[in-house]
Amino acid sequence: MNIHTIGDLLWHLPARFDDFSKFVPLRRLIPNATQTAVATLGRISQRRTATGKLMTEAELAEEDGTPTDVRATWFGRAFVKETHREGEHVRISGKVRWFGRALQFSQPSLERADAEAVHTGRLVPIYPLTEGIKPGQMRRWLHTAIEGGPRRTGVVGEVPETLPPAIRQRHHLPDIASALRQVHFPDDVERLFAARRRLAFDELLVLQLALAQRRARWTAQASALPLSVPDQDLSRWIADLPFALTGAQRRSFDEIRSDLARHIPMSRLLEGDVGSGKTVVAALAARIAAASGAQTALMAPTELLAEQHARSLAGLFANGGPTHALLTSSVTGDRRREILAGLADGTIDVAVGTHALVEENVAFRGLGLAIVDEQHRFGVRQRATFREKGTGADPHLLLTTATPIPQTLNQTIYRDLDISLIDEMPTGRKEIITHLRTPDQLPRVWEGVRLAVGRGQQAFVVTPRIDPAEDSGDDVPSAIATEEELRKEELRGLRLAVMHGRMPAKERDAVMRRFAARDIDVLVATTVVEVGIDIPNATVMVILGAERFGLAQLHQLRGRVGRGSERAYCVLVSEASDSERLAAMVEKKDGRPIDGFELAKRDLAIRGAGEFLGARQHGVPELRIVDLADVDPELISETAEEADRILARDATLARPEHAQLSRAVDQLWRRYALA
Repeated sequence: MNIHTIGDLLWHLPARFDDFSKFVPLRRLIPNATQTAVATLGRISQRRTATGKLMTEAELAEEDGTPTDVRATWFGRAFVKETHREGEHVRISGKVRWFGRALQFSQPSLERADAEAVHTGRLVPIYPLTEGIKPGQMRRWLHTAIEGGPRRTGVVGEVPETLPPAIRQRHHLPDIASALRQVHFPDDVERLFAARRRLAFDELLVLQLALAQRRARWTAQASALPLSVPDQDLSRWIADLPFALTGAQRRSFDEIRSDLARHIPMSRLLEGDVGSGKTVVAALAARIAAASGAQTALMAPTELLAEQHARSLAGLFANGGPTHALLTSSVTGDRRREILAGLADGTIDVAVGTHALVEENVAFRGLGLAIVDEQHRFGVRQRATFREKGTGADPHLLLTTATPIPQTLNQTIYRDLDISLIDEMPTGRKEIITHLRTPDQLPRVWEGVRLAVGRGQQAFVVTPRIDPAEDSGDDVPSAIATEEELRKEELRGLRLAVMHGRMPAKERDAVMRRFAARDIDVLVATTVVEVGIDIPNATVMVILGAERFGLAQLHQLRGRVGRGSERAYCVLVSEASDSERLAAMVEKKDGRPIDGFELAKRDLAIRGAGEFLGARQHGVPELRIVDLADVDPELISETAEEADRILARDATLARPEHAQLSRAVDQLWRRYALA
């Protein structure tokens, strides 16, 4: 679990709490609820059940000894009989159920009534665990670390205080030791919230300081080649495009163009919905670089996407545009040597590829612009590597994403970037018709898929899971089982294929190529189809178990269809007909569906920010406390103001009162290997 020290243990925070703080007399217990009582233990017995499991059972009397019919039962837990005796006063917390005509606590927590409340009689922390560690063990270790025990004092008091007293007073924040104590073993809900707010404040402040400092460093130390082009050349390139730019594309491009003309390297994020035309804007930026004698690297998260970008550029650069080449791990032998030589001697203006472009042996003669597509798939780390590829000068950096990011997150997570939004779609793109259906309406949905295939079109079917769950007993749709069923039954006779994240990348690419070549009618997949690939002939997207996806994801998946001239449909299938998230997907504003930016805002409000922080691709949440859905935007602006105030007086955090903040910034970079 990556817990190596007591310090790590203190930062292993509860996932939730069971409220065992209210006591109920045994005679007032209600069935099917989780409750806490003080009781006197009666006879404790043990027996084997029909299946051979050990069962421990205790009779319970009221605190004053009045007999009752209430019992407590445990499977296993032989130690209950060894560590507790008849007549002992205990606190008992757990789920109460009918058993025959009597009530019983099943698998409850039990503590002596005169012992300190750890597992019962309070807000009880429930921690993330791993195999071989029991909930009670984790709770006891943390309780000892915080409160101490008979032979040692708690170590929570030794945690260094990060915030100067003036900041704590200004924002009414508890000291760090009290905050950690209350976040694990809270006295009440109010103190728990105050403690979480303190830890969230620290984390956001450190993030804001780190990003602001890095931005200042780049601005001060880095120097880029100014890239520019005369207005008449630019007007000619735009006039030659096979379509007119939208207002939003022009606005974003103007922002990029003025950044490129400066000595300070551009750090800009270009956000726009699937199909809003980000590639064209990026291609125009690459033309400016080529016209100024500099090279461009365009990096995509997968080989297929890189190939798609190379095809788009071939079209956009057809009439005398820059020279470009595709460099992925599949390009080998003479062709690879030829491209590497062309990049080194400057005869190739634009290199399109995957992260292979940042490998050691790829040398550019003069890299002036780095474009990173689907930015949230690349950590901050690769953003920094491009800086190192600059030969003598730092490249300008343009990141693009089709995951719209709510404004509050932009101010925090991307504080080191300027943001351009393409918030309108090119004219002529048809609206994708979205329906909400329940599983019992599926036969009609599959008929619709057959009709589309009959017209020569293709369909996606997306599931939340890869495998049928062997043991969990739920019936969450899975790609493997769905493909098998559809092949044998509802879509028998059609050409089906399956694709998921456990398949090697080469296999996934092969399936996607066959789908693009129309050798597959229906592709059953997990969310691996969410990013980027254009299949103009696909007109139907069926999403099973739709309530299990975030809004941003549903919106991205829906954007996979409707890229050709035919009318496209997205069908969300779910039992959860009352889900706010699904309602937002079919909602209309002024007669049009809600756009990606509005959906992202709703998504953040409904479920938090793990998604946006890039935790998905490398499994490390960048923030330990903050789930930005819980954090009021006020906290974000308070920490942003505080970061500005601190850096205005002490840009390098060198003052003694900022020593701990400076350490925390270093640890943040080290923790994510982003230094």
